Amino acid sequence: MLMHTIPSMGPFGTNCYLVWDDNMDGVLIDAPCDPGQIMAVIYEKGVYLKKILLTHGHCDHIAAAAQIMRTTGADCVIHENDLKKLTNDDSNLTRYFNLPPTEPVTSAQTVQDGDVITAGTLEFEVLHTPGHTSGSVCYICGDVMFTGDTLFKGSMGRTDMYDGNEEDIFSSLAVLYAFDTATPYKIYPGHGKPSTLDEERRSNQYMLYAAKKYSI
Repeated sequence: MLMHTIPSMGPFGTNCYLVWDDNMDGVLIDAPCDPGQIMAVIYEKGVYLKKILLTHGHCDHIAAAAQIMRTTGADCVIHENDLKKLTNDDSNLTRYFNLPPTEPVTSAQTVQDGDVITAGTLEFEVLHTPGHTSGSVCYICGDVMFTGDTLFKGSMGRTDMYDGNEEDIFSSLAVLYAFDTATPYKIYPGHGKPSTLDEERRSNQYMLYAAKKYSI
């Protein structure tokens, strides 16, 4: 697996990751604003984009998805609980933040916990981690975990907006705390710097609280 991190984008500093295999078949993890910047990286790397994997349906993670789909023919993937956010500027928080309208994504493949998404030789396991939104997920490929807005370096996603749930996110953090402790996962979040799952287990106070809460 090869990967390129596109510099944090937009007013919320949203991360975007381009991942591809030896045959240059690839996926995009989230699609923030400025599709031109994202497409420039795709062209520069020579990647044949097969799928856009959305960690959740908030506007700062989906804004460029429709245009990139048109340009590349890539399919869009999102958890079934967040599907309606792709066409609703209230639930995807566009209006909440008083931003220009988000171009709707009218066709997307929905996934559930445990599904495996393939693109070329790449395989991504879907881990449902609700809390930031009801359809938030992590995508796991080998020893790499894309955690969206569920788990950040030293922090977690907020739960005080539409469709957020504090109890759910602590439950999700507990799942991550206990998840496959034998594998040294690198984590790439939706905002901020990368980390490792082991480091977050040691020092992330939200994750430690979740582990104690659920007696892990």
